Amino acid sequence: MQVQIDQVKLGVKKAMPIGMGYLPLGLAFGVIAQSTGLSPVQVGLMSLFLFSGSGQFIAVALMAAGAGFNVIILTVPLVNSRYFLFSATLSRYVKKLPLWCTALISQGITDENFVVATAHFRDHPVRVDFWLALHITSHLVWVSSTVLGSLVGNFIPDMERFGLNFALPAMFIALFFMTASNLKGIFCGVVAGILSLVILYGGFSDVNVILATIISATVGVVINKWIPGS
Repeated sequence: MQVQIDQVKLGVKKAMPIGMGYLPLGLAFGVIAQSTGLSPVQVGLMSLFLFSGSGQFIAVALMAAGAGFNVIILTVPLVNSRYFLFSATLSRYVKKLPLWCTALISQGITDENFVVATAHFRDHPVRVDFWLALHITSHLVWVSSTVLGSLVGNFIPDMERFGLNFALPAMFIALFFMTASNLKGIFCGVVAGILSLVILYGGFSDVNVILATIISATVGVVINKWIPGS
């Protein structure tokens, strides 16, 4: 496949808003990880190979609580079980790609990259150069921000004071409206949000996202059948 520079630039461009959301979260993670005794190198390696904000925060919290290795290994995949849903959706895009491309793309899947990629591919052909540029750029921002947080985190003022802690939720709100192209999509998204909160406060914090997604997706299939069109 011939690499097209314009596709690489487009992938980098679309990764920039994701990176802006990752930056404060990565800094916060670096500070927390440092306080639990992880070195900047260890923080960087965790961000490189795990690349999961929620998974990394959970892992560090378990380390701080003195949990064993086996507990961490079992808990992190459970927290990230929503990626099974992402992978099922993306399978139609990667089935014709070489195995090495699929492996690289799979490593870079996050909530944000998933939304941006699927929204882009609704109106554009699947391009590996675009996809890899999107993933690599956002991944580099995440790794560098977590390492920076572990190095200078103690000198960063309280991020909540400046509202930076809202950067990631704000990005998710924007991503939602990128994909909710009609009223039915918005309705299903609202249902998913409400269900997630209900399940969360019902004591099932580990599975609230995936359960809410499955239920709201089922609701979406039903109303799509009953109410055809947009």
